[in-house]
Amino acid sequence: MLQDIGNLLCNQQWGVKSIGFWGMPGIGKTELAKAVFDQMSSDYEVTCFLHNFHETFETKGLYSLLQEHFKNLTNQNVPKRVLLVLDDVRNHLYAESLLAELPSLSPGSLIIITSRDEQVLSQYQVNQTYKVEGLNKNEAMQLFSRCAFEKDVKQTNLLKGISMKVIEYADGNPLALRVYGKEMSSQEQLSQKETLFLKLKQDPPHQIMEVVKSSYHALSDNEKNILVYIAFCFTGKHVEDVSKLLQDLGFFPEIGIDRLVAKSLVTISENKLEMHNMIQAVIKKIGRCSEDPNTSFKCVLGTTDIEAISLDASNLNPDVQLSLFRSMYNLRYLNIYYSNPGKHGKALESLSLPYGLGFLHWETYPLKSLPQDFDPSNLVELNMPYSQLQTLWGGTKNLKMLKRINLRHSQKLLEVDELSEALNIEEVDLCGCRNLRRFPSIGNLHKLRIVDLPSFTGIEIFPEFPSNVELKLEGSLIETMSMSPPASPIGVKSLCEFLDNPTKPLNFERHGPHILDILRPGSFYNNQKRITNPDMVETQPEFKDIMCETAISMSQWVFKKLNSFRKVD
Repeated sequence: MLQDIGNLLCNQQWGVKSIGFWGMPGIGKTELAKAVFDQMSSDYEVTCFLHNFHETFETKGLYSLLQEHFKNLTNQNVPKRVLLVLDDVRNHLYAESLLAELPSLSPGSLIIITSRDEQVLSQYQVNQTYKVEGLNKNEAMQLFSRCAFEKDVKQTNLLKGISMKVIEYADGNPLALRVYGKEMSSQEQLSQKETLFLKLKQDPPHQIMEVVKSSYHALSDNEKNILVYIAFCFTGKHVEDVSKLLQDLGFFPEIGIDRLVAKSLVTISENKLEMHNMIQAVIKKIGRCSEDPNTSFKCVLGTTDIEAISLDASNLNPDVQLSLFRSMYNLRYLNIYYSNPGKHGKALESLSLPYGLGFLHWETYPLKSLPQDFDPSNLVELNMPYSQLQTLWGGTKNLKMLKRINLRHSQKLLEVDELSEALNIEEVDLCGCRNLRRFPSIGNLHKLRIVDLPSFTGIEIFPEFPSNVELKLEGSLIETMSMSPPASPIGVKSLCEFLDNPTKPLNFERHGPHILDILRPGSFYNNQKRITNPDMVETQPEFKDIMCETAISMSQWVFKKLNSFRKVD
């Protein structure tokens, strides 16, 4: 890192140079600044390292700092080459006000600022920024082994089992490695070390709590709420999906998520939100306003009553009554999952859901329908993939708020007629619902934009999808046609079988006419007899080439359907 910093400084123009170090809490910004300071201080006439600048500035004030650290400098008119480090700057105005009181600095002076917030460095307009990354695996092993065993990693083979779990959990963060290492060194037996590590993950040490809490308390209310939701519910989720949810919850994710990334509390990798284990553990500790050991209920900070629940239902106490959900009037987000999918528990028999629920996420839902007494008037998103649902519920429900529904791979689902009343529905995902019999009328669904359907289905009648609807088959985008899709893909499958074996006649008794309806507009084998009579068809390679070329030019729908069946076959 020192070599990288040296190269960056050498490339800056002559004058007063500046550089900012930023990164997550505990990543080593201060240590790096110290190393640069120690290496370069002999080259400057005046040196000053202001630790904990933000806290010191607020405690002592500007003029006390000037008197304490820059008394001699402010009384002299002759510019001097100064090396100044402002450690932990959280407000760029504080740094600017301090530097404004100093006399002109001689060219060649260097100002180093460390901050957890990249935006602070941008607002101060440092010449260059440097993001401090975590330690690599070998460095992490060395640091942890010295703290845990007082030995270098090269001199011990103790880095096995639980030690490696701690190193992986710390993920290169020096503070976490030091603190966890010292904590682990207090236990001798392996079982004690494992128990302690589990405790530390649930209840982070004071030093880690304080350093992360200081970042948390500096956030706006919008950023705090978004951070807690991400920690409990949305880590590893796609940014676009989370943004939709957070916006519907009344937050401002387009601003909040960017700020959390700039403040080094959240990262985005491959379009997914990620959070360091150390930060996530602290935020969960902050945001847990109640927890029942029988249910592992977790809720969002700042609410009198529970607002969001993330529940592992695999280990529910059989005596727990899930009817208690109904009395949680402020519950807006409910996420139920199974770390052990085979354990659904008897508690589901008493399931009841509250009126105000806006988001229901329940993968592998084990019942045939949602509770009959559930009023989904406030439901914005229903996300229940791989469920055992056969139908949503009986009777007519108010679905005025529903925007998104995901029932993909719910193999027993027969119909979703209720969606015809969801006038604000935007996205429908029924991919993999192979037993679906009916698709609702979409005549009044003017906001519908995306529909994902299974490629093999028993649906007999499809509605006509307008051109503004993005229609997919098993996730593959197809061109929306003005005409209804074929009644069943079996006819296309028969055509594929014919392409592989031209001596086998096509079965057009039920499905063939739909194939002809698509191909006929392009004058592609206008005579049905020519297709059904193998002797009149060109050789197999020529037939395939012509068929594919024509299908691509005339109908992306047919082309995608053929490809999907070939993959399955």
